[in-house]
Amino acid sequence: MSPKRTAIPVRSMTGFARVSFGGNGCEVDLEARSVNHRFLDVVVKGPRRYNACERDIKAIFQKLHRRGRIELSITRRVLEPEVGSGDALPQSLDRYVQMYGAACRRYGVSQDSLGSYIGQVLLRAGDEVEDVEISEAEIAALLRGVEECSEALAVMREAEGAALVSDLTSRVSTLATYGKEIAQLADGSPARLRERLMERLKGLAQEITIDSERLAVEVAFLADRIDVAEELSRLGIHLERLTQTMRGEPDGVGRKLDFLVQEVGREINTIGSKAQDANVQGLVVEAKAELERIREQVQNVE
Repeated sequence: MSPKRTAIPVRSMTGFARVSFGGNGCEVDLEARSVNHRFLDVVVKGPRRYNACERDIKAIFQKLHRRGRIELSITRRVLEPEVGSGDALPQSLDRYVQMYGAACRRYGVSQDSLGSYIGQVLLRAGDEVEDVEISEAEIAALLRGVEECSEALAVMREAEGAALVSDLTSRVSTLATYGKEIAQLADGSPARLRERLMERLKGLAQEITIDSERLAVEVAFLADRIDVAEELSRLGIHLERLTQTMRGEPDGVGRKLDFLVQEVGREINTIGSKAQDANVQGLVVEAKAELERIREQVQNVE
């Protein structure tokens, strides 16, 4: 028997988190931004020195997030060394100076511009100046920072999700109210249909004798065609499932909510095509407008 999985709260797919930490001779800023996406897509942007960590970084985000495009930006700044320190300059800078001197001697030019050259080198990305290899301590610090950033992003997405649930719950309740009003109007549809038929028949010719039995058969046939009881029943079931789903599920609820919204739209469209009552049609238009607002919000749910 498989273990019971814990439902996670509803989350938005949009969010932002920022984490900074220092150590190992540098300071690192992590910024995570997430937007809507059908699947989980983690994009890492930062110094090339961290390319080897990309798989581990993505795995960290996969622990807490199910959907959305998450873009992680990594900024690394080398700390200024203390005065008198033997490591005042990156070791690889010596190699650049040697290359510059060799080029000047080869082409017979002065080395007066060495200072400008060094300045240009130092302006390049840190991974081009420093040794490519990074210490295990720096890697560990980076991954701890990514864990913290992922957790902060999840917290923000949950907060956004709570606001979405509040709004969606209110709108689903409004749809349920429209369904009840349509049901009340639909109950009197056969009687109103019979009255309209009687008025039309009388308007054609006063001398026409109306066969009450035949009229009853026609009214029953037409009433069956405009009956929306089944659609209203299914609509109520779908709205109840929407409410239940918004309580959260282990794999997120965005896709399920999207499917249920489509089913609700199908029932509302069918009601609109079958109903022959102007008041019902008006309620259907209002319901469609409210459903479209729900659909837009559901697109943001993880």
